This record gives sequence, C-alpha cells and structure tokens, in this order.
Amino acid sequence: MKTVIASVGRMNIFVLGPAGSGKTLFVKNFSSYLVSEGYSVKIVNLDPGVLDPGYKPDFDVRSIFTVERIMREENLGPNGAILEAMNRLAMINLPEFKDADHTLFDTPGQLEPFLFRDAGRLIMNKFRDRCCTFLGDLSALRGNLLSFYLYALTAHYTLETETIAVLNKIDLLSREELENLRKKILKPKSVFSKRPSSVREEMDAKMLKALRAFFPPKRVPLISAKTGEGFEDILALLYEIKCVCGDLT
Repeated sequence: MKTVIASVGRMNIFVLGPAGSGKTLFVKNFSSYLVSEGYSVKIVNLDPGVLDPGYKPDFDVRSIFTVERIMREENLGPNGAILEAMNRLAMINLPEFKDADHTLFDTPGQLEPFLFRDAGRLIMNKFRDRCCTFLGDLSALRGNLLSFYLYALTAHYTLETETIAVLNKIDLLSREELENLRKKILKPKSVFSKRPSSVREEMDAKMLKALRAFFPPKRVPLISAKTGEGFEDILALLYEIKCVCGDLT
C-alpha cells in the first residue's frame, strides 16, 4: 500500500557523487525500497564505463556505447574516452517513463566530466520534475565535511536542480562515531565554538554559516546504501521538495 507521499506524483531522481560514494548500490537498494513502499520505479544507467551495475536497468546507455568501445574506435586513452562518452551522452534521446512514480538515474562514476562540462546540465534540462541526491562517503569525509557540502552546492548551482546532500556508509562507523557525527551536523556551531586559531578555521566557520542556508542540518540524511538505513528520510525529503518546488525545475 502506498503512503501519502505517493500522491506527490512522478519524479526523476539523479544520483550523483564522487567515485566510490556508493551511487550504484544506492540506486539498486533504494529502488527496491521504493517498490516495497508501493511505488512503480524505473532505472536508467548513464554510466558507460560500469562493468556490472548489479541491477537490471530499464534503459542502459551501454547498449549504445561504452567507454571501452570508444577507446578502441577513436584510439583514445581512458580519460579522453570518458570525455567523448559525456559528449555523446548529452546528445542521445533518453526515455521518459511517464508510467513510473519514480525514475532513478545512475550517473557516471567519474563525477567531474558530468558536473563540470555541458553534458550533465544538458541531460538534466531534458526532464521536468527532477531533483538530485548527492552522495558522500562518510568513511572518507569524517574530518572534512565542509568539502562535501561545497561539492553538493556546486552540483546544485551548476545543474540548476534542487539537491539533497546525503552522507552514505554509516554502516562503516561505530555507534560512538555516528553519534558524534550527528551532533556535529545538528549543531555545527559547536564545531567552531572556540575562537578560530587559523585562517582556515575562520574561513570554515564563515562558509559553514553560508552553506546552512542551502543544506540545513536536519535535511542531511545519514544513510547506508548497503543496509537501507535512512532511506525513509530521503523519501520524506523528496516529498518535501516536490511540495515546495512544484515541478522542481
């Protein structure tokens, strides 16, 4: 039985994040979670370099081209082939599943070409009712959360799309580490309660204050793409974004 959130309507959810942040596993397990909640879901794989995503996509860009094939055909190295793949990706007609409640887009493992070239923005602009989830790897970010927020803000700004900052891999943290992290996120001022002792700390405090306008602490889900913990928080935020922003464009 669908929850009240299902009445919001169709959404195109682009899953972004640096390499190793858990995008593909999130797409696989979050799609299963949505189905278990009563939603109809489609999956689009936009990563031409992945060998086995671990799920069966409803549309797979690899049926048109792959990074390996481009390397052979164009006599390019891996980096050149990835850039060429992004150019091609922006030009193809992607399906729009109007019969699905949610469509999840698994984006390329190499975030930078998608985010800092035209491809990502051109692809996103083809869809209404869209938003992004930007995943960060908590096991690598524990001491540098500010960089994660800045990266998520870059995605929000560059792609001109409402973005949910999501911290993934809480299953790799101890209970004590997780509780300390929750305190830092919910009460970020406590991190800079003392007078800054360096230029960097002073800059961190100022940037954090500005970033809270875009990513309020209570709106940063802590999740595990592996276990599914925290998925309900993302679903609630998707509902909230849709209600506030209308068509999300």
